[in-house]
Amino acid sequence: MSMTIGRPSAGELSSLTRGLRILEFIQDRGQAEVSEVVAAMGIPSSSAYRYVRLLKEAGFLAEVDGALLPTDRLADRSIDRTGHLVDLARPVLTRLMRRSGLDVALTVRAHTAALCLDTRGSGSGTVALRPGQVLALYSGASATPLLATAPETVRRQVLQGRLQRFTAATPDAASLRLELAEARRDGYHVTHGWLTPGVSAVGMPVLVAGSCLCAVSLVGRHAELTDVTRPLALLREAVADITASMPRAATQVWLSPDEESTREDL
Repeated sequence: MSMTIGRPSAGELSSLTRGLRILEFIQDRGQAEVSEVVAAMGIPSSSAYRYVRLLKEAGFLAEVDGALLPTDRLADRSIDRTGHLVDLARPVLTRLMRRSGLDVALTVRAHTAALCLDTRGSGSGTVALRPGQVLALYSGASATPLLATAPETVRRQVLQGRLQRFTAATPDAASLRLELAEARRDGYHVTHGWLTPGVSAVGMPVLVAGSCLCAVSLVGRHAELTDVTRPLALLREAVADITASMPRAATQVWLSPDEESTREDL
């Protein structure tokens, strides 16, 4: 049985156009708050919240700390970048979990947020992340390596934004800036209780061709990560294995939009 798609009414077209303009506004800025959408679009707050809710439900927008972020929903699906990266990393993550006895997370940066691609649980129940979850770039060492290696414009945007205090250990902007500098210098980052009390993490970026493709982290109870000597050694091996498994066109596996635009300007 054939299906006929009816011609949309003028009201439906107007609604679609407005929704697309809101999405375009946020996409161009990288992130925006609802109040900024209201001011830019000249629409009532109730309308803005309704459009934002629909765009979030459809997977085009994510919200972190009150800021709306575009997702990769409109990315070119002919190259499944995240899926390809997950496939490459899967055996490495499983091996890392078994050897360390800790939980494992694989994350990537999407604009000014972190996206969890995959996790491996050791049974300790310490990993609160789930694949597809969007979180702040300062949500502990599963995310901070992404922020530490992000372009300066991204770091500045996060540091100047509204930082949510997840726990008493979550740093303020000044402390976070120092932590990020140490993470860039050391090539890894360790956090204790930044996102969840009593839970620690050590994370490391996967750098290919000068860009951070993703971050791999080990998560456990604080007592399990007071000495990170062995976890760091295992992480370095895992990062080397993921890097070695990348195809020659490695930057096509996953590259954040602002990284792409930066390269195009070079």
